[in-house]
Amino acid sequence: MKEDVILGFDVGGTNSRAVVARSGKDGLDPHPDFPPIVREKVASKAQLRAFIQNILASPVLTDAPIARAVIALAGPVIRGSAVTMSNWSGEKEIALHEFEDWGLPDGGRTILLNDMEAGCYGLAEHLNKPGPNRISVERLTDAPGVGGGNRIFIAPGTGLGAAAIIAAKSPSGVSPVPIAAELQHAPMPILSAEEALVARWLRREKDILHPSWDDMVSGRGLVHAYWALYAKTPAGLPGVTPNQGEDFAAAIARQGVAKDNVVAEHALGFFYTCLGRFCQLMALGFQPFGGIFIGGASTTHNRDFIKNGLFIKAFLNNQAQQSLLGKFPIYLVGKGDLNPDGALWLGHFSNRALPTHEFS
Repeated sequence: MKEDVILGFDVGGTNSRAVVARSGKDGLDPHPDFPPIVREKVASKAQLRAFIQNILASPVLTDAPIARAVIALAGPVIRGSAVTMSNWSGEKEIALHEFEDWGLPDGGRTILLNDMEAGCYGLAEHLNKPGPNRISVERLTDAPGVGGGNRIFIAPGTGLGAAAIIAAKSPSGVSPVPIAAELQHAPMPILSAEEALVARWLRREKDILHPSWDDMVSGRGLVHAYWALYAKTPAGLPGVTPNQGEDFAAAIARQGVAKDNVVAEHALGFFYTCLGRFCQLMALGFQPFGGIFIGGASTTHNRDFIKNGLFIKAFLNNQAQQSLLGKFPIYLVGKGDLNPDGALWLGHFSNRALPTHEFS
């Protein structure tokens, strides 16, 4: 039986990835003639077009027509027909027909969705796998383990991604319904002297009058916090030194985790305090008794710092609803490629009935 070729893209604020799989009646299989994942720096419409067209020029794809292409995008997607990229400079709008003009399949065979929605599909599918194939998650709290109910997926990276997974019941079972959120772009309430210090720095240095959650909990947010805190340190204190080719935010995180630099450690603690507060906001909105899942590559790198830091304290800091918040289990996800996995999974099931999940 002929197998369909499914193409998935995960398009972030600065980094993009492409994956290819074969879709048959027994499920998805990695394409044997294509790398497991292709990574590219993409921060503009022109760069994205070039990336997609380079992938399409692969002999693997020219000889095997694509049945479905699913593009997960870091920005709000309007009715599946257009996206506004959140963290790009220059032109941010891309319509579905433009992707088709670049060579992706037309006739409803190219699907656009928010990247966090794709991540939710990937998370739900991995959690549904049995035994050793199930995704690795590490529990941070004493709340009951993964079970029924809504879930939240949070991914701090270049930007802050957030989504909920609603457990939609039907006669045949429970299916995941992802809801991408843009709450990260709302102004963050300033509650502490430290937050006020960083907010003042952002107003003065970046002309950001009302900093958002994304201005604080993102790659650039970590850099913002570092420079704001560094400006208040005694003269002569050593600064962060990136390795050759290393992103400055990654250098701050690396030295903060290792406790090699006091300002980097302070900035990383501030970052995860703000993340804990944001997770509290999402949790009070969606009541995720099925779990709060913190994912992304930075989570994998910083997991020891998160476990021993200020994240949980900030999450539980709510006098009125601390007891409720303590009932939501929190997990660190041990896999960083949920978005492309979810894109492939959605492409596979786009012409089939979506499977049900037990959410257990």
